[in-house]
Amino acid sequence: MPLGAEHGKGWSTDYMTLDIQTIRESPGRYVVFDKDLVLNPSREFFQPESWFDQVEPHVEGRGTVWRINAGEQQWILKHYLRGGLISHLVSARYFFTGYERTRMANEFSILQKLYLAGLPVPRPVAASAQRKSLLTYSGALITEYLPNSRSLASLIRLGDWENAPWEAIGKTIRRFHEYGAMHRDLNASNILLVEGCTYLIDFDKGKLVGRRSKASWKQTNLRRLRRSLNTLSGSTAAIDSAWNRMLTGYGRI
Repeated sequence: MPLGAEHGKGWSTDYMTLDIQTIRESPGRYVVFDKDLVLNPSREFFQPESWFDQVEPHVEGRGTVWRINAGEQQWILKHYLRGGLISHLVSARYFFTGYERTRMANEFSILQKLYLAGLPVPRPVAASAQRKSLLTYSGALITEYLPNSRSLASLIRLGDWENAPWEAIGKTIRRFHEYGAMHRDLNASNILLVEGCTYLIDFDKGKLVGRRSKASWKQTNLRRLRRSLNTLSGSTAAIDSAWNRMLTGYGRI
């Protein structure tokens, strides 16, 4: 590990949840991490420049994420950025209402629960929230990198509609829905295809609503995916055929 651990210096609490999750708090900073993967990550751990030649940028979505080569492991580091009009004023800050309510802590928690449940998500490594003022915070999340992966969106942009595993994608989405995992931005860029497997990524603002929740959010989820396919599509016939295959895998609702 190239970065020094802090060895608990200045921390006010240290406790365990879910067997492998360690949470530490200190004035102005909150860190949650998987102790089986990392040990006491420092502030620099979440800064791409601290990794020197072990990191490379990858443009994705609203900003840049970084792939980190951490010895035998490879990780993805992302800093949380706002979208919409407010991003012109505060691109990387959010209103603070408690550390456990921060977006990175929420996403780490959701990913870990999904991972432990056997659902196809990247394993969360660590998350950090940093107070910037009395009312605001910023933060970052590190997850395991999925090698040899490509997004569904990239496949569609190449015009390779027919070879996308639509039935498998539908089955995977159904698994998440049956578990009660609400993805707030289910689009083609957040569906990764990895050697015959389908993964969902980016559970920022996601929520676990339980297996017995009403079905309306699931339909909203699917409509969001359909809109993203419409945006990428240059052919109504192609998207209709693909969508029907996806619904066949999902099990029509």
